[in-house]
Amino acid sequence: MSMIRISARPLSRAPRRAPRAVALSVTALLTATACQLGPGRVCTLVGSDSGVSVGWDPEAYPDGALFRLCADGECRERESLREFPFGSLQVRMPEEDGPREVAVRLSVTDPARGGRVVHDGAARVTLRKVTPNGEGCGPVVWQAAVRADPRDGLTPAV
Repeated sequence: MSMIRISARPLSRAPRRAPRAVALSVTALLTATACQLGPGRVCTLVGSDSGVSVGWDPEAYPDGALFRLCADGECRERESLREFPFGSLQVRMPEEDGPREVAVRLSVTDPARGGRVVHDGAARVTLRKVTPNGEGCGPVVWQAAVRADPRDGLTPAV
């Protein structure tokens, strides 16, 4: 039978790094992770998805309203809460290879009133090319956005 030996010596602590050394390390790491495409071109690494999104002002709808966005037969739902400054919801689309028109439908129900529909609107939008990391840098996605307003319905997002 072997015995385990335990030492009562305190462990030494690693020396603390100066804030400047940490800042330089972070800067070097960020620079190293940027994608380099050819001489002089540096791309950021922002991710994005193709899809259709809707935005709204939570103050304009009942608290707890349920938003249901459908685009091209795909649907997603989200509850809207007034404690947040803005509301948004996106339906992801398959990766596209060009612009096209998409049918969009939005319905908003008020659960406090037994699920009564307080907004129901439809629109057609055109998916547009978006390059979040700059032209010539991936990913290339196709997106469209609308705003929901109880008076104006669905309008193109600016």
